[in-house]
Amino acid sequence: MAENPLLQKARAYVEALIREKKPEWVKYHDFSHAKAVVQACREMLAAWFHDVGYVKGIDGHEEESVVMATSFLRENGCAEEKIARVAAAIRATRMPQNPEDLMEQVLCDADIAHLASKDFLGLSERIRLEIEHRMRIKLTDLEWLTMNIDFVAGHRYFTEYAKTRFEAQRTQNLAALRERLNRLKKAGDAKSSLAGP
Repeated sequence: MAENPLLQKARAYVEALIREKKPEWVKYHDFSHAKAVVQACREMLAAWFHDVGYVKGIDGHEEESVVMATSFLRENGCAEEKIARVAAAIRATRMPQNPEDLMEQVLCDADIAHLASKDFLGLSERIRLEIEHRMRIKLTDLEWLTMNIDFVAGHRYFTEYAKTRFEAQRTQNLAALRERLNRLKKAGDAKSSLAGP
C-alpha cells in the first residue's frame, strides 16, 4: 500500500525542520521520537507534528507545534476541519494529557508509549537531559528516579489497545525503576553507616 502523499510531505518537512533547527539540548524529542509516535499511531498526520515546537523551546511547544502544523497543512490545501482536528490532537498531548476523542487518545497513548518500551531506561535518560536543561539544574539520581517513578506510576493509557499492549511492560519498567531506587537508597545507607558518628 502506497503512503499518503500528504504524510510523505509531512515526514519530509518534519525531518528537515528537526535536522536544521533542533537545539543541541533536545535529546529525546527528535526525529526518532516522531517516527516512533507515527508508527504507534499507524501514520496519523498529527503525530508528525506533535512535538516539532521543540525547535523553538520546551515551554509552549504544543502551541508552536500547532502553528507549524497549521501553516504546513494550509500550504498543502487541507480543509480547515482537518486542520482543527490535527491541532486538537496536538493540544491533547500537553501534560497532563486530556484527550477528548479517539484520535486524541491514540496520539496521547503513542506519545507516551515509551513508558512501555524495552529500552525505557535509555529513553528515560534522554528525557532527563532535556528536563535538566529546562530546569537549569543537574538532577541527582535519587531526584530523577523519584520524579520518574511518580510519572510512570501516575500514567494511565486511554485506549483499550494501549492498555492491552503497553500496560504489562510499563509495569515491569516501573518495577525496574523502583528496584534502582531501592539499590540507590541501600548504597546511601551503607555509606552513611560506614562513615560512623
